[in-house]
Amino acid sequence: MASSNSSGEPGISTGDLDAPIQHTEFFRSLVENGSDAIVSIDQSSTILYANQSVKRVFGYEPEELVGEKLTMLMPERFQADHFGAVDDYLETGERGLDWNNIELPAQHKDGHEVPLSITFEEHSYDGERIFSGIMRDITERVEYERTLERQNERLEEFASIVSHDLRNPLQTARATLAVAKAGDEEALDELDDIFDRMDELIGDVLSLAKQGQTVGETEEADLDTVVSEAWAIASVEEATLQTEDDLPTVSTDPERLKTLFENLFRNAIEHAGPEVTVRVGPLEEAGFFVEDNGPGFGDEDPEELFEHGYSTDTTNTGLGLSIVDDIVHAHGWSVEATTGAEGGGRFEVDIR
Repeated sequence: MASSNSSGEPGISTGDLDAPIQHTEFFRSLVENGSDAIVSIDQSSTILYANQSVKRVFGYEPEELVGEKLTMLMPERFQADHFGAVDDYLETGERGLDWNNIELPAQHKDGHEVPLSITFEEHSYDGERIFSGIMRDITERVEYERTLERQNERLEEFASIVSHDLRNPLQTARATLAVAKAGDEEALDELDDIFDRMDELIGDVLSLAKQGQTVGETEEADLDTVVSEAWAIASVEEATLQTEDDLPTVSTDPERLKTLFENLFRNAIEHAGPEVTVRVGPLEEAGFFVEDNGPGFGDEDPEELFEHGYSTDTTNTGLGLSIVDDIVHAHGWSVEATTGAEGGGRFEVDIR
């Protein structure tokens, strides 16, 4: 704004003189507190500057980083390649990777990796070459993409089940029905078995489709009660359930946990026979186990047991343990298949 000085001539007011300073402070504040972390290094990869957002992205205060090597923020597997890439660029001027929005993981102060989108820039300051990285945490986007990927995989699994596992018994049913129409009454019993298998398969597919890898609202649930309710649904008259004392109370979606036990109980009955004894007890650390006195897993790979459609019995859907695995991971737990004390199958669910 123009004003008159003491001589009456136009001049610059004090407020005008302060404006550039105020603007500089404003833009410096934007850089310091923006959502993106900004880190600048010299040619030897020593950190010269870090804005305030490094605290949110990496867990470090800016002053903890200044004077340290940039590799402090890198997973160990990338550190040697970083120094080699910088040396090559300084020598040849050729970039070994795109400097715009490249996606790389960083190392957080607490040890976990943070997926980043990074844009690199080069500056000259006081005759020195300075390199800056503008780093955006893309954790939410990466998790969303992984969720979509899992959903697509699940759709492919459903398509495979419907096209193969349902179509095969349907074709068999048609052929059996033709035999029954010709007067073979035994074919009607076989047809009834086929329909039972199709009904079981449809039920398992619906369970996977409806529940997926999410849980509803969690609450504290008495494991002994959940086990008893699941056994009443899944067991047969000849089978025996043994529950040990001190079964824990767990934070869970009770209905999904009951489904987990129903599938483990059915698995034991299907593979060990109707007179199987199933034992449920607490793990020493945190969690529970389900163990039977059947033949165990033999030479089967325990990791394959949880795959969709995997079964050593061609009359089973092969989805029961896959549903168990989904429920376990939806709670943030882990499950392991191993051999029990009597040589039977044992499933350990760690809830830590």
